[in-house]
Amino acid sequence: MSGFGGFGGWRPALREARTGWPVLVVLAVLSAVLTVASLLWPPVFDDLSTKELNRRLAVAQAEGPLVVARATLNAPRNRAGQSTAPQFGSLDSDLTRVGEGLRQGASGELAHTLVRVSGRAQSDGMELKGQGVPQPHGNPASVSLAYAQDAAARVRWVAGRAPGQPDAAQQAPVELGMSRKGLEQFGLALGQRVMLEGQAGATEAVVVGEFAPLDGSDDLWRELPLLNEPLDAPEPSGYIRYGQALVAPAGLEAMEARGSLSLSASWVFEAAQQPWGTGGTTAGARELAAGARGFAVAARDRACGDIVSDMMPCPAGVRTVSPPQVQEQLSALVDRFAEQRARTVSLQSFALAGLLAIGVSTAVAAARLGARRREGVLRLQRARGAGEPALAAVRLLEAVPAVLVGVLAGRAVSGPSAGERPLGAWWPVAAVAVLVAGAPAVAVWWQGRALRRAGREPVQRRGVKRALGLSGRLVVEGTVLTLAAAGVLQLRLRGATSPGTADPDPQLAVVPVVLGLAAVVVVLRVYPVPLRVLTGWARRRRGTVALVGLSQAGRRSGAAATALLVLVPALACAVFGALVSGTVRNGRAEAAQWRTGGDAAVLWPAQRSLPLEELAKVPGVGGVLSVHGGVASLTAGEDGTVLRNVGLVGVDQEALAKLEPGSPVAAALSGAGLSAPLAPGAELPALADARTAARFPEGAFDADAGANRFRVRIVGVLPAGAERDRAVGPVVAEVAGGPLLVFGGPAAERLPRQTGQRNAAVLFAEPGRAGSAAGAQRIDGDRLRAVVAASAATAGVGGAGVAGGAVLRGAPVEVRDMAGQLKESTNDGLASALELAFRSAAAIGLLLGLTAVVLELLLGSAERGRMLAYLRTLGLGPRAAAGVQLVQLLPVMAAAVIGGTALGLGLPWLLGPALELRAFTSGPGAPSFAPDWTSIAIAALGLLVLVPCAAALEGVAGRRRVPQLLRLGEGAQ
Repeated sequence: MSGFGGFGGWRPALREARTGWPVLVVLAVLSAVLTVASLLWPPVFDDLSTKELNRRLAVAQAEGPLVVARATLNAPRNRAGQSTAPQFGSLDSDLTRVGEGLRQGASGELAHTLVRVSGRAQSDGMELKGQGVPQPHGNPASVSLAYAQDAAARVRWVAGRAPGQPDAAQQAPVELGMSRKGLEQFGLALGQRVMLEGQAGATEAVVVGEFAPLDGSDDLWRELPLLNEPLDAPEPSGYIRYGQALVAPAGLEAMEARGSLSLSASWVFEAAQQPWGTGGTTAGARELAAGARGFAVAARDRACGDIVSDMMPCPAGVRTVSPPQVQEQLSALVDRFAEQRARTVSLQSFALAGLLAIGVSTAVAAARLGARRREGVLRLQRARGAGEPALAAVRLLEAVPAVLVGVLAGRAVSGPSAGERPLGAWWPVAAVAVLVAGAPAVAVWWQGRALRRAGREPVQRRGVKRALGLSGRLVVEGTVLTLAAAGVLQLRLRGATSPGTADPDPQLAVVPVVLGLAAVVVVLRVYPVPLRVLTGWARRRRGTVALVGLSQAGRRSGAAATALLVLVPALACAVFGALVSGTVRNGRAEAAQWRTGGDAAVLWPAQRSLPLEELAKVPGVGGVLSVHGGVASLTAGEDGTVLRNVGLVGVDQEALAKLEPGSPVAAALSGAGLSAPLAPGAELPALADARTAARFPEGAFDADAGANRFRVRIVGVLPAGAERDRAVGPVVAEVAGGPLLVFGGPAAERLPRQTGQRNAAVLFAEPGRAGSAAGAQRIDGDRLRAVVAASAATAGVGGAGVAGGAVLRGAPVEVRDMAGQLKESTNDGLASALELAFRSAAAIGLLLGLTAVVLELLLGSAERGRMLAYLRTLGLGPRAAAGVQLVQLLPVMAAAVIGGTALGLGLPWLLGPALELRAFTSGPGAPSFAPDWTSIAIAALGLLVLVPCAAALEGVAGRRRVPQLLRLGEGAQ
């Protein structure tokens, strides 16, 4: 006998490999699918996350610019300090030079995100005088000249033309463009000449055009609100009407030539993610946030070099500029995104790990089928002296090329599909390829082990096995259960923090996979018990279908292990994904209700009075609750401990109790006796959240609320769940989860009105009922917004325009309605990507489960076919035979559905704090788990449908291989 180990040579091995091609094809396809999933997983979800970040940037910038640099632009001067401004043509280029220089000072991800910069410049206010020019409130109006590089694309000229260049720099009238409201409130008309008098003297101007904003909500009108509508403001001499006029850059250059020494300049940066940007990744988002925080220093260094001083202006073309001061909100937005993205990656890694584990289990099923189909040949080879290592090595040599072909095919598909984004790491592909390629060798070795054990006397156990009476199966099962318990314990002790700096969380990905194996172990141990009970029940009945089917299922209970190894994790992944998606969706809806407070809410700058009486008259409004909001830093009088970002809420407990009878905050405020009058300068009593109150019992604090300072004393503890009260959400949503103080009665009225913070008017369609989309629809939304707009327009004396324009930069007026908030809560791209990850993994996993069931059925098709042929010979009909096959599958399906569903629903309890979903909801606390029962039912129903389909496919495929009836001398086995 030639060859190695008595095997017979490599040529017979090659011939044998050709006979096992179906299994090799399955292994190649599995390798290709798992390779594509591993390599495309990061780029696909990075692309979705980048699109979501871009959407958030666009939404945020609709409320105002995220990055703005401000500085003073100085005209060229001689040694005597007199302006030597050029004639025309340099202002626009100097603004561009400085703005682009600042933008180029950004580095890394921030440099890719700041895609555009627009410069704006405006003069100081000048008195508006001239023949026929009225003086509102008995004082001359004040007008400043403004130029914006991006104004041409944001206005349309409804009359006249856009301002142009004066005929002469020294004496020709400066051309002005004004809005319709500006013309009306200043009493001007097109073609009218006026005089502008300021510190540099008087100059003549002429109105040449009337414009209207294309979009009155974009950042131009937020940065230069007086361009659109003037504002009346109190001064010691009385009210003065302030406004702005739009000019060409030559208009400001003419003012420089006439003695104006400086201009106020600002540069607004537009942030956006390129389609190939990496800001959607966790590392990219962190880099972007860090770059935004350091942009102020980088911008000053770029504009002024190493020496930065307010006393030494920096060169800016023919002009000089003071060191730019950067105001940015980009880092806060990206920090919130990065936190959500990190949690998304961790949960998505669990879905991917589950999918890879299911694929490897399917490969095990295919390998078992291959070993069973070659059982006769392998027996002959063993009889000829072939050793188990040689047989396993040949199976490995057969599988490696097939797996390699699958991996290369998967790589070929993944490359073009990923576009310009990098593919995922190769180590999961390599690990899976090794496991898939080694499955046939392990199956052959396991088969040989079973044959050796069946052909010899029981071996005397020694050592630990003898002392504990353990079998090999018990050792394996005990190891799996121990690893699962250790992993769960470590995860719960670790908490929500993800170890290391890698984006995926390996532990959160691997532990649920081990839990899936542990669930299969438990199911396999429990599986025979109800099966014996059902078989005993079937024996007492007259029919044979149930008895024969359940008996066959019991005889092949060991063969169900492979199918359950695939089906239980697949269904658990689907159920867990439905639980996560349902919890996130429900939590975002609850957070939307919390942020709104009632059926609608109007948020207003804290330093302005809410139009409560006007809002109460809006059709559909049944009640209005006024809530004061703020943020402060508290310094404890006992030990000097400083608490930052403490949310302050002031509310009338009697009004709250009337509008929301079950409010725990109203009950607590009433019980604490906070309605008593307060002496001037007295400490403001407040109720604190449980953690703060426990840390500082009866504590007194110095509260720093920006420009306001006052004393606070904790006199009680807020009840559990108080942070979820509808009176709290609208005004402290930005600092949710931190320390909270609630004031009632006179203390609520004495809370300082902080610049940049907002108060809220919470509207109820029907007092006593929680806010809802239906309640919001009962409120006349158009009328509500009209009242808000009219109230904002008349907040100053004499119908002053956008009242609040300048005031509202840091705290804009906002109208929230429940229907809109609920709709917005469904537009989160990260939550959608998370749902897509689990749904994709569940769909592919169930299809692989179908494959595993088909392979398992093929494994026992010959035995099952001969048994059915025996029954048909005894008179069993075709329908009854089909019923026997279906009943035989029912225990496996039931075990998979019960085990997979129980594991999926139990994972949140097992993972504990490691499964942190609050980052997705931004609510007052961790959302309560709310499974998506519809998706769970669909997954379970899909499994119940796929398994019989697999049986039907196997029946059609194996019909020619088994006899319909037995001939004389044949047996059923």
